[in-house]
Amino acid sequence: MKSKKAFMLGAAMAATCFVSAFVLAEQYPHLAAQAAPPAVKQGLKNAAKIKVNKAPTALKQQLQAGAQLKKPLFAAKAQADSVVEDNTAPARVTKVQKATAQSAPAVQAALVQGCEQTLDVNALYTINGVQTGDLLCYHFNLPQKARINVLLVNQTAGTDMSLSLFQDDGQGNPLPLGTSNNPGTGDESLGGVVPAGDYYWFMEANAAVQGSSFQFGVAVDTNLDAFEPNDTPDTAFQLPDTLNYISGNADSLDDVDYFDFTAVRGQSVGIALTADAASGSTRNKWILERFDGAQWVTVGANVLSTSIPSPGVGGVVKVRVRPNQHPNEPWSATGKYNLSFGSNPRVNNPDVKGEANVLRIPYSASDVGYGYMTTQAYRDLTWTMGLSDSTGAPLVGLHPVVYLDQHINPDTGNIVYKAYSAATGSSGLASGTINVGTCFGDFQTTFVDYAQGYKNTWRTDFNYGVWRMEVLEYPGIGVGGDNTEFVSFGHLCKQTLLSSTKS
Repeated sequence: MKSKKAFMLGAAMAATCFVSAFVLAEQYPHLAAQAAPPAVKQGLKNAAKIKVNKAPTALKQQLQAGAQLKKPLFAAKAQADSVVEDNTAPARVTKVQKATAQSAPAVQAALVQGCEQTLDVNALYTINGVQTGDLLCYHFNLPQKARINVLLVNQTAGTDMSLSLFQDDGQGNPLPLGTSNNPGTGDESLGGVVPAGDYYWFMEANAAVQGSSFQFGVAVDTNLDAFEPNDTPDTAFQLPDTLNYISGNADSLDDVDYFDFTAVRGQSVGIALTADAASGSTRNKWILERFDGAQWVTVGANVLSTSIPSPGVGGVVKVRVRPNQHPNEPWSATGKYNLSFGSNPRVNNPDVKGEANVLRIPYSASDVGYGYMTTQAYRDLTWTMGLSDSTGAPLVGLHPVVYLDQHINPDTGNIVYKAYSAATGSSGLASGTINVGTCFGDFQTTFVDYAQGYKNTWRTDFNYGVWRMEVLEYPGIGVGGDNTEFVSFGHLCKQTLLSSTKS
């Protein structure tokens, strides 16, 4: 190859994430009691005081009855077989809004009687003069799915509050999501991922003295991927029977994403993790681990992909992705990773070829330009690639990509690829045609061809190019790689018959 090669994409593939054939379902939002995160406590400061808003005793009875039913609160919502994700999530809250004594505008009117006062999120409210036995209730609205931390903090001596959160079912019925009830003045905190909707703080004064006060609020983070909540092995996102290509993020350094895949036919399972460069992320900002049956094993950042060749029929493979914080680099919640996880793809009969009637420049005449050209064409290149799992089952909806530079600059030798892609159909096959158009040749050669009893001498003007084939959803497979970077291509611009004699 002449000079050094620069690998640039002339036409980038779409930066959206393709998630094949699965159902995105809202999981039952149970909020677990937890220690109040210090960063959240520090972020919710200096809010105004509000008046005590007492709730009826009947509401407490409703919540107790609802907690005993333990019925699912949200039904699964079926989506299309293919989901294209293009989410621009708002940044994590960096500035605290001061609360006012006035009710904030509600996206939807509070429906639960006795809890009509609507408050802002990401603000800390102060209440004075609470009395033993008081039941307090306030409303807030979430316009989209979010990770929340509900807090009750800074109780004065002699005060003992409990904190509960419930959701309105849309008909004025309270659906309890969790309760924190630490003894004495200990902080109360609930955290988890919840869908959009109307929510309510419910606080009960187990004990109070004259001048008892406390503060409460909710921190809201909407920078979530489509698979939350999946922060524990028990809430791992169950992936469907295909090769899944998913885009995820970590909304904090403590966010760990769990995924499970079932090999229904016992097929080989492939795992690969890459970084979404467009989001400013790099591979070393993420740690990929798989469960080997006894412990979590790290898949090194220098490992392109790994596989479980024999998981057994119905075998479940478990992986998790978590942030890797470097001491000298600030963490950014906007960075994304791309996880390939599911049926290990097998490439079947990849091919790129020119027209059937091409008069090829033979190897003997390839001492000009950059050498022999494996693929040659006049105007059109046709390409195909099949993808299946290890059992032969077709993989549908994946995207083979042909990277082509049809005309390498002869002065520099730099390669500038342009990408062409199509999705695999029901048979697992993708194909396409690339029109390379006309050209003026950088190089010229002559050769002899024997046809129909004649010895023909041809002069051919041509340009030199290269191509390679990859699979968008899985790195390291296709045609072209570390050992042989590309396949050579000759764009035949003009062929002139110089002489023809009977042989």
